[in-house]
Amino acid sequence: MKTKFSKIRIIMLATVLSMIISGAFAQNREDSPNAAKPMDRHDREVPPPPPPPPPPPADAKEGPDQFDDHGPMPLDLPNMTDDQKAKIKKIDLKNLEAMTPLKNQMREKRARMATLVSTNPVNLKEADAAADEIGKIMTSVMKLQIRHDQEIRTVLTPDQQIIFDARPKPFLENGPGMLRKVRR
Repeated sequence: MKTKFSKIRIIMLATVLSMIISGAFAQNREDSPNAAKPMDRHDREVPPPPPPPPPPPADAKEGPDQFDDHGPMPLDLPNMTDDQKAKIKKIDLKNLEAMTPLKNQMREKRARMATLVSTNPVNLKEADAAADEIGKIMTSVMKLQIRHDQEIRTVLTPDQQIIFDARPKPFLENGPGMLRKVRR
């Protein structure tokens, strides 16, 4: 019995060695048309550098009139007076002040929801309660956004109101758009 195992081991060892040796010779044949040339560190492909960011438009404003990603973007309506811009900025800041706590609550509730649904087993009662709380916050955000838009409309001329009303309204189309950048 011992001799059978030793013969099988020898045969298997010889087979493996022959495969290794033949593979090594097949890869190192320089006259082969598919032979890979040894790569030098300079031969490696380097991806091109990313293109530089596009320059801001010539009419882009910087400074106190420009809001960041968390605040409203300035309106781009024809024939806006300085008085209208100042009133709208005041309306936007008041709206931002009211929206910020709601956005923070929404982030907290969504994080809580992610924790609840990733446990095993999922506590459906708590997940349902968290979903209800998120829905209440989303309703509050949508109501504030509607009131904000109506307040802005009172500052605009009839022609400006038409253009203002024609712009996309993500809070109506996609929900309140809690963490999305909204441009007017």
